[in-house]
Amino acid sequence: MKSRLRRGAIVLFFFTAARAVACTLSQGDILLTDVGRPGIVAITSGGQPCLVSAGGYLVLPTGIAVDAAGQLFVADSDAFDRHGGIIRIDPTTGAQFPASRDGYFFDPQSLVIGSNGVMFVADPNAFGGDPAGGVIAVNPATGAQAVVSAAGNSTRPAGIALAGKRFPSTVFVTDRENLLVVAVNTQSGAQRVVSSGGLFANPIGIAMTTSGDIFVADADAFPTYDGGIIRVDPRTGRQTVVSSGGAFISPVSVAIGADGNLLVVDYFGLVVVNPRTGRQTFAAWDVLGGAVGLFHPWGIAVVPGKRAPGRVPPGAAR
Repeated sequence: MKSRLRRGAIVLFFFTAARAVACTLSQGDILLTDVGRPGIVAITSGGQPCLVSAGGYLVLPTGIAVDAAGQLFVADSDAFDRHGGIIRIDPTTGAQFPASRDGYFFDPQSLVIGSNGVMFVADPNAFGGDPAGGVIAVNPATGAQAVVSAAGNSTRPAGIALAGKRFPSTVFVTDRENLLVVAVNTQSGAQRVVSSGGLFANPIGIAMTTSGDIFVADADAFPTYDGGIIRVDPRTGRQTVVSSGGAFISPVSVAIGADGNLLVVDYFGLVVVNPRTGRQTFAAWDVLGGAVGLFHPWGIAVVPGKRAPGRVPPGAAR
């Protein structure tokens, strides 16, 4: 494994043929990568778990995104002979297909999909790690890769989020080595440091709301090193604590739920956080996974659209 997932984490990997059961995904359903299986698990409407796909090309699946057609794209740091790459998964069959591999990739950890279908991938060790990592654009039809941004302020991008209409042609990345959030222009590659230092200790996951708030999952923030969620103003860089302590042990990724709550992947479970009050609602992996099982989830995505009223993750407050 080319880069640490979590300080002190021990994860065992094994390879099997791709396997799954049929999963019918709906808007608002939650998708989780599982680096311990390795595989992809969906928490469907009503809280029912479903194994989307496991084994096959998947070795260390850390990032996940859903395109407009409902296809899943997974960033896997160790796939394809440990060079890493992007894997497309059909959620109805679990079938896996190489979407992009080799090229600039060395340690692809997260990805987002733009409105035109182009994927933007954060790789902290891209280009062989010399001079540093960067953001890579991937053509979804051909798998062709293009450099968006390399070196500069963000030398080790780990998490990535789309900026939306408020910041066109922009992605935001976390840099866990340099303790940064950086805005990257996807057209020019220009970088702007949004926020640095402060509360950051190990910023990994990042998400942005349609209203423009940035939320960062930091695995080691705060005096107890249990981590938490930090809000960042995208214009001023001001950091504020959203939620810390409580159920948190090591939050590594965050997504915006269909109801506006924050969905935080932590070491032992999914923590639903109210972004206004910081209130936490915890659902353990054995509750979420059921018979499907969850070993060590890492990445998270939400199927675009609104979840039907009354359908919430198990254990979450209505």
